[in-house]
Amino acid sequence: MNRSQRGAARVGIIWLVVFLVLFFVGAVFGYMGYEDSVKYLRQSEEARKAAEDANKRDSESVEAVTRISEVVGWSKADASAAKTEVELMKTGFESFKATFPDMGADIKTIDAALPKAADAYLQRQREIAALKTQVEQLGSEKTTMEQGLRDASRQKDEEISNLRRQLADESNNAAQRQTELESRVAALNTQRNELDAQLRQTRNEMEGTNRKHDDERVGWETRFRSMGESLKFLREPEKADGKVVTVSKDLTLGWIDIGANQRLARGTRFRVVAGSVGGTKLKGWAEVTDVKPSMAEVRIYDVVDRFDPVVAGDVIFNPLYDPTSERTAVLCGRFSGQFNEPELKLLLANMSIIVQPALGNDTDYLIVGSELYTDENGQPLENPLPPSELPVYKNAEALGTNIVSIKQLREYFKF
Repeated sequence: MNRSQRGAARVGIIWLVVFLVLFFVGAVFGYMGYEDSVKYLRQSEEARKAAEDANKRDSESVEAVTRISEVVGWSKADASAAKTEVELMKTGFESFKATFPDMGADIKTIDAALPKAADAYLQRQREIAALKTQVEQLGSEKTTMEQGLRDASRQKDEEISNLRRQLADESNNAAQRQTELESRVAALNTQRNELDAQLRQTRNEMEGTNRKHDDERVGWETRFRSMGESLKFLREPEKADGKVVTVSKDLTLGWIDIGANQRLARGTRFRVVAGSVGGTKLKGWAEVTDVKPSMAEVRIYDVVDRFDPVVAGDVIFNPLYDPTSERTAVLCGRFSGQFNEPELKLLLANMSIIVQPALGNDTDYLIVGSELYTDENGQPLENPLPPSELPVYKNAEALGTNIVSIKQLREYFKF
């Protein structure tokens, strides 16, 4: 019985020791866990404060970026808050700089660009103000002109009224003049009788004059026959001026067998006729583009039939070209623009045609230009004057001088 109690007591003591050991071990671990917990709580609190500071700074940065973006712009339209897109801002800033010509590559920031833009805007405002001042001045001038027109209209009405009164006075005077004219008719009848007597005397004088004119006519006919011989080349000559010696493959350039030795000048044009015996068919035109001593290069144009082109052996004609004799001419009418008088005289000199100051019996041509708009004193004419109305033209017709228009020269020579 006592043994059982001692065994039970030993078991109780063991459990008590175990319990005490476990208690102290738990106390140790509890103390260690408490220190770790305190440490972790302190670290958690520091991390929470750091997160709050970071969130605050981030919120402030976002708010600052938003405020800047609201001022700067260049944000996407679908963005929930203003946020400047840097690439859009760069593109827009370059476009903004391009609007102002005095902003060079040295302007790299909006801060540097704004003063330049402000100066340009102020300059434009000054220009607008100056233009407004001009508009006001023009408005004032317009008002003045309108007043002048009203005054002119009033004067016109007054002049019309005066003219009507004058017309009535002239009607009254016409009746008086009619009476005076009847008196003059009677006087003219008397003069007619006197003129009849003078007419008979004049007829006698005319008979003598006619005899004199008959003698002069014989002399003129002799001169015309002589002129006909010297100017017969103006008709299509039986003998050609030259012939085509070669033609390029593309049929636009060729060479002819006359040149500077035959007084040929650049710009002279020839009709190209088939070179067969008795041939008269026009095949095209040739214009001299380069002159050598005994031959010349020509440009072939206006070919009549592309299936019958200009070939070597075809002959050329120009009724105004004469390589041997010297001739004289007088200019009549107006020569301007491309066909001005100095250029025309130079062309005629190259053709061995001497321009005379006045028409004479030895003049071969009268070269006729355009109608005149001024008289011999340089005063403007009311109506254009055709050259055919000029005295020199009528004299040329009377003398039988050959009359050549500027159109004919243009056909055979390039100015």
